[in-house]
Amino acid sequence: MKRLLGLVMFCLPLVSPAATFEETLLVQTGKMTEGDLVVRNVTDLGSSKTCLVFYVKTSGTSPKTFCYHAVSGFGAKLNQVGHIKADDLVIRKIEDTKNNMSCLVAYVSTPGTSPAVDCYASKHRFKDQMVESGHLREGDLDVRLIVDPGNAKSCMVSYVRTKGTNPAVVCYDSTAGRKGGLRQVSQLKEGDLVVRKIVDTGSNEACLFSYVSTAGTSSHLYCYSEGRRAAAAVSPGSVPKTK
Repeated sequence: MKRLLGLVMFCLPLVSPAATFEETLLVQTGKMTEGDLVVRNVTDLGSSKTCLVFYVKTSGTSPKTFCYHAVSGFGAKLNQVGHIKADDLVIRKIEDTKNNMSCLVAYVSTPGTSPAVDCYASKHRFKDQMVESGHLREGDLDVRLIVDPGNAKSCMVSYVRTKGTNPAVVCYDSTAGRKGGLRQVSQLKEGDLVVRKIVDTGSNEACLFSYVSTAGTSSHLYCYSEGRRAAAAVSPGSVPKTK
């Protein structure tokens, strides 16, 4: 009986089901580090999509991801083409020269915070600079206007000046040779909530900034063109799709 039991136990591995084959098509195809910011390039070889994953090298941070079509089938070639540091806020422009994409990243090197990212198609690589075209501080809200003249884009970057808050970024089409700046045209305060309407006078773009001045919270941007009355919402927890 013992011999029979031993023979059964010996044969069990021989009759067990075969292991499942798993095809791995998701691979890391690059990495960039600039200060506390880390950008990893992850490519889905099965769908010809390449993704940039942004995170800050501080404890408790969350990553942000932006994906787009890989022109050559996989991978990206990343370069930093500009950066601005203002108090605790850092703004970097990262360009993927392989797939003609640019990303504006804003972050603070504070534990528990996350970067804000918006990406758009690059049109003219010979004009890679970014320029701070306006700065407005209203209460705890700090707003900066960043212009990318080579790609005819402007970006609003907001940050609530309380501990542990995340910045927010939204980019939109800009006019060539634009002139103007930032102007608050109205505000609303109800309880702890503050809503401010700030206009980019050079592009006729208006943004509603809503926030509460509490540690660990973030501002929310809702931007729209006052001329076309077309709206697009962007929150710190999401980024718009690029078509």
